[in-house]
Amino acid sequence: MDDDATDGQMADYLAAELSGDNGAWNIGIVGYQCPDCNKTIEVISDELKDYRSLVIRWHQKAEEGDYFSRFVFEYLAFIAHIRNNIFIGATTDRRAIQLLKQNAKLENIYLQAIKSNEPLGELWQSVIEELAHDPLYNTSKDLDFPELDVWWNSIGNNVDKENMTQKGIVSSLSDWGNMVEFWYSVRNNLFHGTKDPKIKRDCFLVEHAYRTLAAFMHNEILATSYKQY
Repeated sequence: MDDDATDGQMADYLAAELSGDNGAWNIGIVGYQCPDCNKTIEVISDELKDYRSLVIRWHQKAEEGDYFSRFVFEYLAFIAHIRNNIFIGATTDRRAIQLLKQNAKLENIYLQAIKSNEPLGELWQSVIEELAHDPLYNTSKDLDFPELDVWWNSIGNNVDKENMTQKGIVSSLSDWGNMVEFWYSVRNNLFHGTKDPKIKRDCFLVEHAYRTLAAFMHNEILATSYKQY
C-alpha cells in the first residue's frame, strides 16, 4: 500500500485483508489531485449508485473486528458523509473538518447527545483526562519528532496563530471543535503514523475515537435519508 493511497484505496486494501478475498471489495474511491493548484476530483466505483450506499457499507463494516479496524471504516463513512452530503463544496478533508467545527446545528445535536447519553459522556470524560495528562501529538509527518498539530483550537478556515491555549487536548464536554480535531488526529496517526495495537495508550485512543465517532454517525444516519437504505 503506497503512502499516498486515498482513503478509499485504504479501505479496499484493509477490507480485502479482513475478508481474505482480494477481489471481494472494489467499492472504493479513487482521488486525483493536481500538484499545481491542489484541486481534487474523486471518482467512486461504477458499482455504486452514490455515496450514500458507500457510507452505509462502511458504517456497517465498522461494527466488525477490533477497534483499529472499526475506526478505519467508521472514519471512512464519516469523511465520505461530510464531504459528499453535507459540505459538498469542500475540496479537501481539512476544509470539510473545519466546516464541521463551524456547524452550530450539528454541534448542538452532538453536545445534547453527550448530555443525554451517560456512556457517551463518560467516554469523552476519559479522553479529556487522558489528553490532559498526555496531549495528542501528530506522528504522521515525522515519526521520530512528533509535534502538536497547529489546527487544535482553530475553528475558522485558517489556523488561529494567536490562540495560545494548550493544543492536543479536549478541554471540556462542550469543546466541539477539538472533539472533531481529535477524530481527525487519530485518523492521521493511524493511517500515516505509528498507532500500534500492542501499545495500551494507542488502543485507548483508537477505541475512544471509534466509539465517540460512531455515536455521531449513528445520529447522522438516523436523521437523514440513509434510513431508507
